[in-house]
Amino acid sequence: MEDITIGHYEVDTNGQIAELDRVKLSGKVSGSKSAITWVAGCALAILTGDLSVRIWDIETNDNYVLSMELTTTSGERQAGSGTPAVLEVFTCVAYCTDTQTLSAGTSQGNLYTWRRAGGSYARSYTNSEMQWQLTNVTPVRGTIKSLVWGTTEANRPCMMVNCLSSVFILKEQSLLSAHARQVWATQKKSNELLIRHASGREVMLHTDISIIHLALNELHLVVTNGRTVAVYRIDQAGSMRGTGMANGESDGNVLAVSFVDSFAIECVAVYLYEQSIVALCSEQVKIYSLSGIILQEIVFNGNEGKPIGVDLVGPYLTVFTLHGYIRLYDVSRHDIRLLQPPKNAYDLFEKFGEIIMARTNASGTYVAITIANEQLLPDGKLYLWNLESNVLTAREFHAHEPNGGRGRWLKDGGERATGASAGSSHTCLPVSFFWDAEDARLLACETKPLPRMQQQQQQTRALQPESQILVLFVDGQKSELAELEVMEPNCGTAGPGEQLELIGMCVPHLIVLRRNEIARLSLRDFKGLDTCDLATREMVLNFSLNVAQENMDQAFSCIRSLRSDTVWANLARLCVQTGRLDVAKVCLGHLRCARSVRALRRATEDPTLEPEARVAVLAIELGMMEEAEALYKRCGRYDLLNKLYQASGRFEEALEVAEHFDRVHLRNTYHRYAEWLKECGKTQKAIQYYERTTSLMHNISQLLMDDPAALKQYMQATTDPELLRWWAQYVESSGDMEGAFKIYQRSGDWFSQVRILCFIGQVGRADEIARASGDRAACYHLGRYYENSGKLQEAIQFYTRAQTYGNAVRICKENDLPDDLWTVACTARARDKASAAAYFEESGDYRRAVELYHRAGMLHKAVEMAFRSQQPESLQVIASELDKSSDPDLVARCADFFVGIEQPYKAVLLLANARQLARALTVCAENRVPVTETLAELLTPEKGDLGEGERVALLLRLGDILQEQGDYHAATKKFTQAGDRVRAMKSLLKSGDTEKIVFFTVVSRQKDVYVMAANYLQALNWQNDAKILKQIVDFYTKGQAYSQLANFYANCAQAEIDEFRDYAKALNALQEADKSLYRAARSASGAQPEPAVSALHKAIAEVKWVIELQNATERREYSNVIKKITARRKEWGDTDPPVRVWDVLALLVECLVATGQHSEALYYLRELAQRKPDWYHQELLDKTVLDRLEAETGVNLEPYVNVTKVKRPMTATISTMSDDEEIQEVFE
Repeated sequence: MEDITIGHYEVDTNGQIAELDRVKLSGKVSGSKSAITWVAGCALAILTGDLSVRIWDIETNDNYVLSMELTTTSGERQAGSGTPAVLEVFTCVAYCTDTQTLSAGTSQGNLYTWRRAGGSYARSYTNSEMQWQLTNVTPVRGTIKSLVWGTTEANRPCMMVNCLSSVFILKEQSLLSAHARQVWATQKKSNELLIRHASGREVMLHTDISIIHLALNELHLVVTNGRTVAVYRIDQAGSMRGTGMANGESDGNVLAVSFVDSFAIECVAVYLYEQSIVALCSEQVKIYSLSGIILQEIVFNGNEGKPIGVDLVGPYLTVFTLHGYIRLYDVSRHDIRLLQPPKNAYDLFEKFGEIIMARTNASGTYVAITIANEQLLPDGKLYLWNLESNVLTAREFHAHEPNGGRGRWLKDGGERATGASAGSSHTCLPVSFFWDAEDARLLACETKPLPRMQQQQQQTRALQPESQILVLFVDGQKSELAELEVMEPNCGTAGPGEQLELIGMCVPHLIVLRRNEIARLSLRDFKGLDTCDLATREMVLNFSLNVAQENMDQAFSCIRSLRSDTVWANLARLCVQTGRLDVAKVCLGHLRCARSVRALRRATEDPTLEPEARVAVLAIELGMMEEAEALYKRCGRYDLLNKLYQASGRFEEALEVAEHFDRVHLRNTYHRYAEWLKECGKTQKAIQYYERTTSLMHNISQLLMDDPAALKQYMQATTDPELLRWWAQYVESSGDMEGAFKIYQRSGDWFSQVRILCFIGQVGRADEIARASGDRAACYHLGRYYENSGKLQEAIQFYTRAQTYGNAVRICKENDLPDDLWTVACTARARDKASAAAYFEESGDYRRAVELYHRAGMLHKAVEMAFRSQQPESLQVIASELDKSSDPDLVARCADFFVGIEQPYKAVLLLANARQLARALTVCAENRVPVTETLAELLTPEKGDLGEGERVALLLRLGDILQEQGDYHAATKKFTQAGDRVRAMKSLLKSGDTEKIVFFTVVSRQKDVYVMAANYLQALNWQNDAKILKQIVDFYTKGQAYSQLANFYANCAQAEIDEFRDYAKALNALQEADKSLYRAARSASGAQPEPAVSALHKAIAEVKWVIELQNATERREYSNVIKKITARRKEWGDTDPPVRVWDVLALLVECLVATGQHSEALYYLRELAQRKPDWYHQELLDKTVLDRLEAETGVNLEPYVNVTKVKRPMTATISTMSDDEEIQEVFE
């Protein structure tokens, strides 16, 4: 033997080599050849010169030898090629990255092939060696010198094997298999088939041809190599015949298979129905008899294209062509029947490329189809075509998270969970599907996650299954596929790294290929019913389908006639997975389990139990403890899981649950575990867990009572006060006072220490302990001891420390100790205070008696005595504590007392606290008591305390009092609380607070309040404040006081003329007044008085006349203005309000000066001075006019014109408050 050293190096960009790792392997035979190749990107496959292949994982630095045994479905290990020949060694090795296949050739011509399982998920397995499985051993002629992987024309992997004298090209072919209900066949080699029967008999069939396709039914087997078809007969009951056996001996455990015939056919695949063989040829589909006679030939035209796929389920044949046409035939008769005209898939699908597979169900009513899109990529959907209604529905697939149960009873919670994570679900691709061989409703489909999803979900690869098998059923009402159950091939049913391949369905089994052999997996609802008869199978299947469709009435009718206890027991166990407790009750009833039915009924009636916890009760009754544990964990009921573990004697697990999840019952768990250990005789361990509980005294004493030495030893080491107290009492009962005293000291029992010291006569020491500890029981005991000894002062002192004041009061009264009694009674209870007060009353000490009665809560007694003994100070203290719960007569007497001593404020305060508000207001009004803000709140009645009328009356009375005292804001608040906003507004107006008046008006929204506020605002300087002016208009408008609004507009017009000679603004105001009068006339029942309207119209006309004169003057039409004024003056003689005569005279003088009529100008100027002596202050004439007149006439006018010009302030304009803006209010 020689060693092999392998080094791992890294080459940098400069060409420098650095060693990263080195490993030394042994086992190389002298003179043999070694080989090495990369596998899986980060590992090396190494030939060590013997019949073994070693893998060195560089990342983990792990190395292991690949298995040389084939694994069967039963778990048995078979040697790769029998017993290895002497000196057979591996000579070469090669790895295919596309299929992750490792091949190694030997010196004896055997080619070993390993497949790396798990794909991109292989790293999720703990044991790396389990990633590799030996899948096949292929013999070739000669010693294999080298291996090279390549590709075929179809871009499929192939291997070239160099055997010195010849070169073989091997291509990888999927393992062929076929299945019927009682018999199935699996390809072992290119010309070998393993045929097995359901009874356990099997045979290895050797053929003369390399098999590329096969078909099977209960009686016959058909195989082909593409050129020849061979037919074999399967004799399920007879012995072996023919020459196709593995050996020529007859064996009762060997299945009999005999050769029937063979004939030449150029075909791609063969299918078998009873006595007919369906062959898929390159151009057409032919139907032969078992002897090779052509029975039918199906040809296709150029539009349909060549047939590319065939499927046969029962008598129904499905053929699909290259151009997307689908033909459906019934081959049960001698002349095949076309079920319907050929259908073009382009008419069925929007984005169609080609058909991948199409299969018809066992009744010929539905066709399941998978297609490729226009880019010839699978579209990821499974289509269901209803032939009767010509309806096509599609189903998409997403990866299910692993869960071990049906979970349908958690449907709502599951939908919420999946809905929350829908964005992260894995899209899956249907890779194969099969209808059930007999039941037309069931279909099995295998799905795998898409590679792109695998790349995106790298962090969740360990949770995502490699593939899933879904059992679907046809929902006839909706014509769609619904889910019945989900099976994860690599979870539970297969070991790590093993993959299952779906090859068929035959209720009650799914037919899968596992470890290169056929395995039958029972459907979930048929576990334990694999060998049931047809009637039972139909009932259980119908029951399962109805449960899936939630048709419970039909589901019950399906199982009602079952009589087998085994069936009912299996259905009851199934109810644990489905969560159907109603069905479980029926099952348990048929099983005659009355106790279990009672437990289940109680669980369903318990509202505190979650659905999972109720199902767990069923699981416990059926002995399914693991399922019960999982259910309790799932719903978070760790308290019930704790009880389950305790009842099962699994206290270690119960403690773990209690310590981490159920700490509420932790001490109870400790106690039960200790009790269990006690029964088992494990005393020391039981003591440890008793110490963790809170009931040490009873448990430890009972546990160790029979062993005094152990009990004493434990007590000497313990520090538990309760346990030490019990031990001290036990020692005291034996007469050992000193020993008991020491133990009492350890336990901190002061009373027992004082008791023992008094007993043995060490009173001084007992006194010190009682004073230092302050323990009430110790002080009481010492007080009694002193009382019995005649030491009254010490007794009173310790009774007081013990808070037993009755004993101290008794001693003071019996021995006439008033001062001590007063000291004790001040800190005593109410009963003792009353007793001491009675003593002081009898002895004539009324001051102390009144105070003690007061402190004892006997107010009547205290007040009565205070009145009798004339103690106003004490009465004031008592009165300050009275409230609405106090006696009204007592309150009245105290109030009268305060009024009598001229302290009415205290009387009012007392009555307010006692809620005698009417009497309090009377006293307040009669004695003019100032009402503060705090007192006003006390005098305000709460809603609900009094009737509404009485409450309003009190508030109005309180408001009147506040108003009389000048507190207008507080009065407004009380009037508002009483609901009288008018009185509140009147009170607020008296305060003169404009801001609060406006705010209150806006909040009140009452007509009268609006009018009052507007009237108030008119008294302010509204001429210079536009905000106030607008508020006046708004309030009159909202209060619908249009007449008052018109008067206000008229006043505005007059103010504009008198102060600023602005006739334009005056005209606007008068027009607004006219609008307001119109509104008033429209809203009033009668018409507006005619004189007011006519006077207003006359004023408007006069103002317009003045405006026309002003405009004409500006246009320099002086003669026209002079003519109009003189004419009007002759007719009218004087102007009426609002027009002022001096304004007209000023215009006239200005026009006369402009026209040069100086004498007339001086005449009218003198008249102007007579009518308006202060005309020059009003700036009625411009200075330039006067200067011109003075210059042209020579008259000295300097004293009349040399005045300062008054600048006009900015004022509000009426034009901005047009009535065009309608203000609409809804008045309450």
